[in-house]
Amino acid sequence: MIAGRDGLDRMVNWVHFLDLPDVLPWVQGGELLFITGMGLEKDGEHLLNLVRGIAGKRLAGLVINIGPYIPETPASVIQLADELKFPVFELPWEVRLVEVTYDVSAYIIKKQMEEKSVGDLLENILFNTGCDFATLVRRADYYGYDLSIPHQVGILRVSDFGTALPDEQDEVALMKLKGAFERTVREIISIHYRKALAMFRVDSMIFLIPEEAGKKGDKNGNLVIAREVITACCNKFPKLTLNIGLGSSFSDFGLAKNSYKQARLALKYADFSHSQNGVYRYSDIGVYKLLLGLDSQVLEAYYQESLGELMEYDTVHGTELVPTLSEYLKQNCNTVQTAQNLFIHKNTLTYRIKKIETITAKNFSNMQDRVTLQMALIIGEQLDV
Repeated sequence: MIAGRDGLDRMVNWVHFLDLPDVLPWVQGGELLFITGMGLEKDGEHLLNLVRGIAGKRLAGLVINIGPYIPETPASVIQLADELKFPVFELPWEVRLVEVTYDVSAYIIKKQMEEKSVGDLLENILFNTGCDFATLVRRADYYGYDLSIPHQVGILRVSDFGTALPDEQDEVALMKLKGAFERTVREIISIHYRKALAMFRVDSMIFLIPEEAGKKGDKNGNLVIAREVITACCNKFPKLTLNIGLGSSFSDFGLAKNSYKQARLALKYADFSHSQNGVYRYSDIGVYKLLLGLDSQVLEAYYQESLGELMEYDTVHGTELVPTLSEYLKQNCNTVQTAQNLFIHKNTLTYRIKKIETITAKNFSNMQDRVTLQMALIIGEQLDV
C-alpha cells in the first residue's frame, strides 16, 4: 500500500481489471480496480485524473501493476490519493493478475454466501416458530458463532434513506445507498465483535450480539459499543437519522424473539421522545414498557378520562392549567420551585392548583391521584395531544 491509508474502511464489492483511457463509464462504485497503465498517457496527468475520477465514483481502491507502462507511481498521485483518502496499492509485474483477482473474488463470494446463510439463521431465530434451537446452535457454531453465552438483540433503524439522496436520484441510487449502509454497519460491528449475527430488513439492521459487561459487571458494554456504532455511522452518513434499540439479554434462545420485541419498543420510545442518533435500552425506559405496548385507543381513553376536561377548559378559557400541572408534578409538588419555573406568583400557582383539583376531581395530597395525572400527562406526550 502506498497511499490513502485513511480510506481503508472502504468496502470491496468486486474486482475489475480495465485498461482504458476513460474507465469511468464502466465502473459503478465499490470495485477494486486493477490497471497496468497500458491505455494511459505516460505524462502522469492521466493517472491523476483517473484517481480523481474513480475516487469520486466511490470505488474501493486502485491497484497499479508496476511495470513497463507505469514504472513507478508518481508522487503527485500518492499525494492526491492521501488527500482523497483513497487507497492505492502497487503490485509487481511478475505477479499474475488473474491469480490475485481470483482470490479476491472468491473471498467476496464466500463472504456473501456466509452473510446470506447467517441472515437466514437469524431470521429463523427471531421470526420462525417451532424451530429446533439445538440445530440452530450447531449451524451457528459451524460459522464460528458461539450461541452458548448470553446475547441480546439490537436494531439500528434509519428514519428515511431518501433524505441522504438528491431529489433526482432514482430507486437504483437508493438501493446502492442501502447496500453501502449495510456493509458499513457490518464492518463497524465486526470491529467490536469478531462475529455477530446480522441481517438487513426493510430500513433496519438487526443484529444479535453477545452481552458485553462493562467495568465491575455493570453490563453497559453493549450500550457503549452501540453509541460508537451510531457515531461511526453518522460520520459516514451524516444526512441520515439513526436510532438503536437494545432488547434485554437472554441465555435461552426461545426468548430471542422477546428481546427483538423489546428492542422495537425501545425504538418506539425513541420516536416518542423525538430522539435523533441515540441509543435506547428496553431496561431503561421504565413505565413506557407498559404504555408503549398498549393499543392507542386504550391510551386515548385513559387520557380523556383523566385530563380531557382540563384540556378543554384550557382551550375554551385560554388558560394554561395542563402545562402548570405538568411542571407542578415534575417538581414533586414543590410550589416555590414550580412558581419560579413558570414565572408566576405563588398565589397564582395556588389558585391554578385548586382549579385543577376541582376540574379533575383529583387531590394532590393523594398519591394515587398524583400517579393517575402523571400517567395521563405521559400518555398525552406519547399521543402528541
